[in-house]
Amino acid sequence: MEVIQAKIATTKSLYLPLDEAILMPIGDIHYGGGGDNDPCDVDRLKRRLDWGMNRGAYFLGMGDYIDVASPSNRNALVKAGFYDSMQQLIEDAGSRLLDRLLDVLKGTEGRWLGLLEGHHYFDFEDGTTSDVRLCQALKAPFLGDCAFVQLVFRYPESKTASHHDRQRAHATIWCHHGMGGGRLAGAPLNVLEHIIKVFDADIYLMGHQHKKVAAPLDRIYINWHERSPVLHHRRIILACTGGFLKGYMQGSKNRGRAQGTYVEQRMLSPTALGGLTIYIRPRRDTTGSKDRYHLDLGVEQ
Repeated sequence: MEVIQAKIATTKSLYLPLDEAILMPIGDIHYGGGGDNDPCDVDRLKRRLDWGMNRGAYFLGMGDYIDVASPSNRNALVKAGFYDSMQQLIEDAGSRLLDRLLDVLKGTEGRWLGLLEGHHYFDFEDGTTSDVRLCQALKAPFLGDCAFVQLVFRYPESKTASHHDRQRAHATIWCHHGMGGGRLAGAPLNVLEHIIKVFDADIYLMGHQHKKVAAPLDRIYINWHERSPVLHHRRIILACTGGFLKGYMQGSKNRGRAQGTYVEQRMLSPTALGGLTIYIRPRRDTTGSKDRYHLDLGVEQ
């Protein structure tokens, strides 16, 4: 498990008279190289990235950025025992696919909090993977399978704050590419409701299931450190972060004949493409003996 911190700058809210940070998880892209038969909705992905960049958003990679190779495909390549020349040919193809995806992501360098590893990636002979190389190009930390990412918002100290009580707010994200599946919309949220029993965070994110669904939950707690105990609420967000893989494509072909994606072949329901937008708004709370900051969390699906 990776644990990282990132200092976050806020911007003026789009809807409220507050400052906010915009978090946009991006995952399950399943880029296949572009072209008419590529199931990845590249145009939608570009529009989403442009929207985020124009508003100073931060991105978080949720895994499965390219469509090849799945775990079974990677095992098959290892067992095949190809000659070096054949292996190099395959690696060259993997490098070209990654370069084409980087063309799509161009301009977002430095805005990624980190990238998780998914199930679909390419192994290179030097020990790197397509996910690791993607991180290097996007100037982002590689988060592996699971990570805590803490976003730190710093503010000037208030008049009532001591040197050891520096005013700041922070949001903690627990994130994982995800596992399992389910036909119903709430399936990934059921998984995350078990996760909140084990890990303490403000935002819980997973991908993999391609569903774009979120549930804000409120928890009640008492601050016993006040002169008089004060009742507070703390909002947390559970979310499955969507994806860009089309399920049903008119005229889809494979090897020259009509054939649908695995979604069509398995008679699965199509999912709403795109991703979530999470708004994190640090607000000053003057309840009690001294002022402090807390977070308002909002999510758009």
